[in-house]
Amino acid sequence: MKQLNLFIFITILFMVRISHAEYHTNTITTPGGSFAFSVDGGPPENPTIELIAGVTNILLIDTVSYHPVVISSTPDTSDWYNGANPQNVNAQPMSLTTPTTGFPTTLYYMCYFHGFYGEIHISGITSPTPPPNTILEVHVGTNVVMTSTGTNTTWLIVPEFTSNLVNGAWSEVPNFTNTFANGTNTTHFPRLDPICGANVFLRLRQQPPN
Repeated sequence: MKQLNLFIFITILFMVRISHAEYHTNTITTPGGSFAFSVDGGPPENPTIELIAGVTNILLIDTVSYHPVVISSTPDTSDWYNGANPQNVNAQPMSLTTPTTGFPTTLYYMCYFHGFYGEIHISGITSPTPPPNTILEVHVGTNVVMTSTGTNTTWLIVPEFTSNLVNGAWSEVPNFTNTFANGTNTTHFPRLDPICGANVFLRLRQQPPN
């Protein structure tokens, strides 16, 4: 049984160092083909999105009637912001990376064809820097147990998964629990095979204090 668990661990799990990157994820849609964006399931009113500088923010684009999205430094489709990649998409994730200093305070997410847009406000990181962390061990049995060091009770450890490291977005693992004791954080959650099959990649993300 130990040999089988080790084999599963090598083939379906991808461990990375806990980091503060990819701090924020938003979903941008055009429900009913409307000429206005909805963000995270809200009304289609092109709401302002608040993001943090110095990290990679993921925008999940899922529009209809072909409303391709670009990120721009002005409300002009000809002036794309080169910190967003890819551009001009309507059905895939888009990453938006801003520098930690000298970042634009206002960007625009907009439909490349039709010109309707909303604002993206960028602010500096005001929360403290997370402590350094290292993943020690991952055990796959009836459940998954991930052990990491350097954590504390202020920063919440959030396990995330994907089945595609190239184009897939990372999603929060459902039904996880954390236990912190003696400088070690232990994260438990059910196996993810029923959700995404055998091709499962895992990571841990630190969620800053409220």
